[in-house]
Amino acid sequence: MLPRDACLGEDRKERIQREASRLLKAGVAGRVFPGGSVAIAYRRRGRWVQVLAAGGHLSRGGAPVSPESLYDLGALTRPFVAVLTSRLFHRGRLSADTQLRDVVSDLRGGPAASVCLGPLLEARGGIDAWGGLYLDVPHAHGSPAARRWLSAEAGRRYEARLAGRELHGDLGYLLLGEAIVRATGEPLDALLGREVLSTIGVEDEVFYLAALSHAEHEALLPRVAPTERCQWRGRVLCGEVHDENCAAFGGVAGHAGLFGTARGVAALGCALLDVRSKRRAALGDLPLGVDPASGLPLGFSRAIAAGQRGRRLGDAFGELGSVGTSICCDETRGMVVVLLTNRIHPSRANEKILGFRPAFHDAIAAAYDG
Repeated sequence: MLPRDACLGEDRKERIQREASRLLKAGVAGRVFPGGSVAIAYRRRGRWVQVLAAGGHLSRGGAPVSPESLYDLGALTRPFVAVLTSRLFHRGRLSADTQLRDVVSDLRGGPAASVCLGPLLEARGGIDAWGGLYLDVPHAHGSPAARRWLSAEAGRRYEARLAGRELHGDLGYLLLGEAIVRATGEPLDALLGREVLSTIGVEDEVFYLAALSHAEHEALLPRVAPTERCQWRGRVLCGEVHDENCAAFGGVAGHAGLFGTARGVAALGCALLDVRSKRRAALGDLPLGVDPASGLPLGFSRAIAAGQRGRRLGDAFGELGSVGTSICCDETRGMVVVLLTNRIHPSRANEKILGFRPAFHDAIAAAYDG
């Protein structure tokens, strides 16, 4: 017979599993999303307990979602790139004080030339959050010329009045990713894979899909959830990044482009909570970058705390992707909650997830508490 505390631990896991499955079923029935995948991890006796759930289909009438299903992570790319950047700073391969003009020559003489990498990482570089740069690219998408043009245009979105203000968005991290590539001479996908993804053991679950070979891409395609019917590209997207600027950049950028499983995303959250609680972490002893104002790990916005985390979670940090993805790290409970959906399939006009997500977090917290 199991000890009483072991039985309680199993009850908690089963309770969370049932609730996650119920919530996904309700989300599908309410047409919040075609399907979704959930990974919840919490500490018990110093170890991570993992709960996985999946529900619905990759598309209306398509294949069922499973824990192996791959979703466009959208803005959840940023926390991964932030961890990479912090590690490169610590190892001296990059410097927070390096100015953009010193590594991205296309920005010399432009308004963002003197912006440093540190403020970019902190989302305080003065770069506007978003712009439809992809609409005007005069070169073949993904070509070196297109990347140079997009970098230069992103740099032109600098405004002195925005400098120092926390402004999470796409263009600053697009420039940060390009600065990493130019300064190190290595592709962003290779650096991220070696320094972060393989370190936490998820290199087979989180990756830039656009960087894979044709054969690898085709083999994974049946597991990928489609996103929107894109007016710009004239088709339903499946296996290619939804973010238009990232697509024009070649599908590999600092702000978007990663695809992954819920389990793979949760592994990053677990590693971050371990570092912050000074436990032995998969990321090792390298320090994480921390926002000087909020104290949160860099790469995470306050959006999850501002309304989408719900009312029951404690001290939490997280990130949201407009494609329907989210990660929430609850430091009070020592719990990571990842919800991956393709709520924008077939259209981004569906915003029901804004009501579903906080209720989801509240219900998972209640299931944890029992």
